[in-house]
Amino acid sequence: MPSTSNEPTIQLLDKGQDEDDGTTDDILQNQGPLSVFDLGMIRPPPPSNSGSMEVHKASCASLSSYSSSDCEPTTCRHYDDLDNEDSNSSGFTFGNCISSSETREELDLKTQRRHDHNKISFQTFRLQYLVAFTAIMLADGLQGTHLYVLYEGYGYSVASLYALGFVSGAITSVFTGALVDRIGRKKAVMAYCALEIFINYLEQFPILLFLVVSRMIGGITTNLLYTVFETWLVTEHRKRNYGEDKLGIILHDSNIVSNLAAIVSGYIAHCLATAFGPVGPFQGAVGFTFLALFIVTSLWSENYGSTSSENNSSMKEHIVDAYETIVDDPRLSCLGLIHGLTEGSLQTFVFLWSPTLKSVSSSSIRPIIGLDENGEPAYGLVFAAFMLFGVIGGLIEPKLRSVVHKITSSCNSTGERESTDDSDDGTFTVNSLCAGSYLLSAFLLVVPCIVHNENPYAFIVILSSFVLYELLVGVFVPSQGIIRSIYIPNESMCSIMTMLRLITNIAVSIGVIMTIYVPTKVLFGALSSMMALASILQFSLLPAKNIVPWKVKRD
Repeated sequence: MPSTSNEPTIQLLDKGQDEDDGTTDDILQNQGPLSVFDLGMIRPPPPSNSGSMEVHKASCASLSSYSSSDCEPTTCRHYDDLDNEDSNSSGFTFGNCISSSETREELDLKTQRRHDHNKISFQTFRLQYLVAFTAIMLADGLQGTHLYVLYEGYGYSVASLYALGFVSGAITSVFTGALVDRIGRKKAVMAYCALEIFINYLEQFPILLFLVVSRMIGGITTNLLYTVFETWLVTEHRKRNYGEDKLGIILHDSNIVSNLAAIVSGYIAHCLATAFGPVGPFQGAVGFTFLALFIVTSLWSENYGSTSSENNSSMKEHIVDAYETIVDDPRLSCLGLIHGLTEGSLQTFVFLWSPTLKSVSSSSIRPIIGLDENGEPAYGLVFAAFMLFGVIGGLIEPKLRSVVHKITSSCNSTGERESTDDSDDGTFTVNSLCAGSYLLSAFLLVVPCIVHNENPYAFIVILSSFVLYELLVGVFVPSQGIIRSIYIPNESMCSIMTMLRLITNIAVSIGVIMTIYVPTKVLFGALSSMMALASILQFSLLPAKNIVPWKVKRD
């Protein structure tokens, strides 16, 4: 029988313990005056009769020495209000019984201070990452703008040397990520910077052996560039308990920064090449890489594949774990194939766009945007336009994601949507956005195949299709980062990402080598087919119950 005296029994919430084992009295006697947070852990026993309100008031009165005022009915939840709640929540928490306005103001102030501190902490973290990433993208852009010119000036096959880097990346992708997860992501970023400095130094000498070594190491650093920065970011972000929506913000910022850096690096490369020749941009890349290395060494903290990876797991275990994870989850294999197709298309497009525009420039009407005074494609301006539209794509990506989310959620007005994990965490939205972007890209990349070179409007039509393709690249690249953060576990993220890049490296190697032997129109048809296949595979990741995500209510 519950006590009916004026001194009601007090129970302490001890991980679901129901019976009083005497610990409550010890705490009340030895702990001293209770704080607001202590009161939040105390509850009276559930009433067994209609006098629940009297028991409730008596319980509050017994705690009057710990409260600045009596509990008011308007600020407390009574047992009568709990009749319709689940039986597991029959207990009553006294944390809401403190009606002192001063106490509530103190709690609100502490909450606000904690919120402000987290906001400042996130902005600092965001700035530390983006500044270092910007320096890296500037360095990468500087060497990329004049790599073709430099190799051609040395008298070597550009396509062969370029493909060699991706062959090296394919061979080393199996164990590179496992090594990163083992030694730590910060150390891997520092190693990337050191290797890039060494590469850019070797590129300045017209010696074939130096160039071969440079491209082979470049295959490793390319794998690191596309994996280690993102894996450090995602793991560090979650380790600091920032919201997943804020992770999407930084990934979105990274895409914009990458495209802006490409635009700026093009101008800097032009100035350096004018002053120092074709090796000038590579000298500038060394300087920016040194800056990134200093920032990372000074400001970044270390993180690993898992909390136990630092000392216990070997590199072999990381490789085996990553392989088993991919085998056990077919979605990861599908994701790797999708990224291989899309990035392979993009990297091959880099080799194709300039000769394609040149082949149709002679028959184009003049004057027209994109051609210089000699009737040749203005490569610098065209490249800047590509990057600018990539920035625009990154800027509109959140808006497009919001529109897609509203469209996929519109069924709420006609029926009851099924609650699924894929729809709740935004996976359905980003998958749909990526699939649609890939499909549109397939239509744009087929344009050079159907437009005749003799057509006077061929140049402007093909250039427009290329610009719109770069716009879509700016849209789906940040969405791909969100998808990777959803599907790939933190524990072996870098191992899995570099292992999946095996597909990417093979696709790019084949695509670049084919530029030597296959007509351009045929290659663009292949790129269009690759993007169409990527779209189909991306749609296959959508659960069937989400494709038709509603059910009609029935009586």
